[in-house]
Amino acid sequence: MQRFSRLIANHRLAHAYLLAGPQDSGKTQTALSLARLVNCENETLKPCGECAACRKIASGNHPDVHVIGNDDMDSIKIEDIRFLLGRAHLMAYEARTKVFIIRNVELMTLEAANALLKTLEEPAANTLMILTTSVLEANLDTIKSRCHIVKFFPKEEIIPYNRKVLDEMLLNRNNDSFLKELSADPQETAQALRLLLSFFRDVMLFKSSGSKTALANQDCLKELEKFAVRGFEDLALIIRQIVQTKKLVDENLNVKMSLSLLREHIWAN
Repeated sequence: MQRFSRLIANHRLAHAYLLAGPQDSGKTQTALSLARLVNCENETLKPCGECAACRKIASGNHPDVHVIGNDDMDSIKIEDIRFLLGRAHLMAYEARTKVFIIRNVELMTLEAANALLKTLEEPAANTLMILTTSVLEANLDTIKSRCHIVKFFPKEEIIPYNRKVLDEMLLNRNNDSFLKELSADPQETAQALRLLLSFFRDVMLFKSSGSKTALANQDCLKELEKFAVRGFEDLALIIRQIVQTKKLVDENLNVKMSLSLLREHIWAN
């Protein structure tokens, strides 16, 4: 935040930023912190976390701060961007700066990306666009060229954890103890499912294009190639099961049986 605080103090904050880095490297948290920074009502400590603006942004209830995109790797469609465009040119309800956060912009359809370009080229007054991506190379050059790119790097403890999840789910069929431990912690379960969703999205991408440059899981190429021999319907079934299990987690329901079913889909054939 110190970097952005200096930019604001010097009146040099850009209208659009692209935060690029691995999953769970703090991109979304930084985007929300920046939204608080530009709208905090405290004149001495920004963001204070206590004023009405900071609290509303933290709880997701600020009328002028919008977040598009999610952890489920759903595509971002042109309808989502049109919603953003409609809000961008309206008067702010209460914020000094309207903030639009688009997560995982690499998942935008081509139509959505082209629609977003116009706003990046002709930004509305008092509006800040913050985009995040896990795969910088997967974004259009025209998108990247119109944003200030800020690169994030993985936290040291994330890599071993990610490797453990993939090893247990992809390489160890007899992992009952791991599933039991995982299902006991909803936050860890959700994180593991996001990781698996990212991995199998990469499998589908690699199987479709044969290209490795846009893959988020560059450290898992051997495993990606192994699963890419599976059929598209088979891979789509795995992805649906991951999404279904994630919904159970979000609804605070027991997921152990669903995780076991996911394991069977992964180890089919």
